[in-house]
Amino acid sequence: MTFFTSPIPKMTKFINRALNKYGDAFLFGAVGRTPTITTNPDAETGIHTAVPHRYLNAYLTAIKSFLSYHADIAVYVHDDGSLREEDKVLIRKHLSGVRIIDRATADRTFAEKVSDEFLSKVRKSYTSYLKLFDPTLASTNKRIIIVDTDVLFLNRPETIIEWAQNGGSPWFHRSEPWRQAQPNQAPTSSTQPTATQPKHIQQMVLERLPDINQTLGTKYAFEQGFNSGFVGYDHGTVNYSELKELLAHLYTMLGDRIFRWGSEQTMHGLLLGGKGAMPLPTDEYMVYTDLNSDRAAHAKFVHFIGEYRYHRMLYPRLAAQVIRRLGH
Repeated sequence: MTFFTSPIPKMTKFINRALNKYGDAFLFGAVGRTPTITTNPDAETGIHTAVPHRYLNAYLTAIKSFLSYHADIAVYVHDDGSLREEDKVLIRKHLSGVRIIDRATADRTFAEKVSDEFLSKVRKSYTSYLKLFDPTLASTNKRIIIVDTDVLFLNRPETIIEWAQNGGSPWFHRSEPWRQAQPNQAPTSSTQPTATQPKHIQQMVLERLPDINQTLGTKYAFEQGFNSGFVGYDHGTVNYSELKELLAHLYTMLGDRIFRWGSEQTMHGLLLGGKGAMPLPTDEYMVYTDLNSDRAAHAKFVHFIGEYRYHRMLYPRLAAQVIRRLGH
């Protein structure tokens, strides 16, 4: 029986979906017993996260795992539209000084200040685009960090703390191959098409990147494995006029694909690649997969993404260790 016909992968996918949808309070709810951390709204760097209701406790675990090493930072929560009032009360209880950006308010602010119907349509097409558009508009800090909810900081991230304090080149984290290669076959990444999976927008853009740069007179670049779930750059790096020119051109090439999953990450990768962003070392700042699961506990940062999020249940087990550390 092959991997693709075995019931085990199907069961794993079912468990992943169930835990993603219903597991937040059960797996991460103990973070509610950890003490408040005081943040600094006036710090030179702000850390931004788009937070949905269903990942509220995972977010608190993630952000407090970072703040336990470095709390001299501004913290922004971008409501994806699903946060409840009691969620916001809980966030403020745990993160003193946090700024919560209400979704309806953010929508109005973007419409008034950016005043571009096409960009507003892109931004509203799916929630990940909030990571691309909203930190620049909301931030009053010199530098911006974006981090997702499904991460843990397991050891002191000296490189990130030094950058938050003193600045430097933009940076990002990236994934290694997701699956072991078969004989005479290249390792498989999450963006390569399969017989049942159409070509990812990232791959389509990369194939056309020389033409895009020639047409727009730009120097966009993209590094394979780029992940927008943990990136850092100076305020002003995301320029709405430049972004509109890029997105409008891609819309003429790819149509409605720019409104679908994967597009935000692709745009982020192009913009930061064009600014010379540096990749973080993958053994220290890791996207969790089956291939690196034995090394994850020793990393500084782990991003538990996609089909391997609950592989070996390492994510909740490490989260429990983090929560115990936060409680001391």
